[in-house]
Amino acid sequence: MPTNDTTRNIEEIFNSESPSRSSFQTDGGAATISYVIDRDKLGESIRNILGWVRKAGDGTGKIIRGLPAAHPFYDWMYATKISDIQGISPDGRFISNQFQRQEQLFMRDFVSYAKYKMSIEFQPRPYLIATDATIFGQQEAKDWYYNLGNFTVKFLDSKEYLRFTDIDVNFKTEILSSPQGQFKFVANVGQAPHNTPISNQNGGGVNIIVGKREVKITWFFVPYEVVFGENIASGIGKVNQYDFYGYPAGSLLFEGVEVKKYPPPYPNILPNPLANGPSTEKVCDITFVFSCLQQTGNELGSGIPAINPVGRYKIPYGHNLLPWPGDLKWYYAETSAPAGAAWSPRPVYGSYPMERLFLVF
Repeated sequence: MPTNDTTRNIEEIFNSESPSRSSFQTDGGAATISYVIDRDKLGESIRNILGWVRKAGDGTGKIIRGLPAAHPFYDWMYATKISDIQGISPDGRFISNQFQRQEQLFMRDFVSYAKYKMSIEFQPRPYLIATDATIFGQQEAKDWYYNLGNFTVKFLDSKEYLRFTDIDVNFKTEILSSPQGQFKFVANVGQAPHNTPISNQNGGGVNIIVGKREVKITWFFVPYEVVFGENIASGIGKVNQYDFYGYPAGSLLFEGVEVKKYPPPYPNILPNPLANGPSTEKVCDITFVFSCLQQTGNELGSGIPAINPVGRYKIPYGHNLLPWPGDLKWYYAETSAPAGAAWSPRPVYGSYPMERLFLVF
């Protein structure tokens, strides 16, 4: 099992009774370990113990991650917080400008120590943690069909949705009404109200309740630049072009995002000597919000076209199906082009490869 590089520079504190602690309960657990580290290794160790992330910078949209350190015994728990750093073995009193960068206004006086005691808290993470090597080995090029002509461009399916992601699902219902079709009363006797139509005016008409799901996929600890990418804007209002996260093509309608941004635990240092200080980089947790509509086999009408494997812009399933007020089954629908029109019929929603959402340009 590989080890976090920083952990080669720290040593666990021990005594006749262990100063480390752990606890467990039905909804999780936690553990704390105290270590000793040399002063010159302190700064970088914060970043490496808690994890870091950055863009690959090669134009593909990939990201590079430094994973948080796992607990040495309870290996499903990861470092989430350094709760205490305390100097031991005093090394002298100094003026801060002997060590610090020049663009900030520091407290003048401080005492330095040869070693520091560091308490690290470990907890389970709500997502899979995997190395870059594992993810990069699964990445592949895919086609993005981006218009009715099924023109395509290649993009990198980064597979980042396999790690550092969590999914929440909420069930909800909607009532669909149609001005077409009509219900009627049916009785086993040949008298009123048998065969009496129920008109829209007296509260009838064809109304059906549709079960939908709100699906939220949260991608954690991502460079904040992700929110500015065209890859997110291009997908809003479209359905998934490929099966995604176990949901069939056409069943997920991308409605928008929710973003929680925050500074990383240890920011990068700007290389520019005129601004030689910490950068203002941010990371974020970004939640992709979808409306999910899936029909079962007995709800589908006959004659629904198959998905064209080399022309996937029109997806005849999910949100692109509408109920017919006759048998209340679902059928594929698109716009009706006038005779001689120079444009092609459009589906209710165009499609988009939701895999592109997990790129940072």
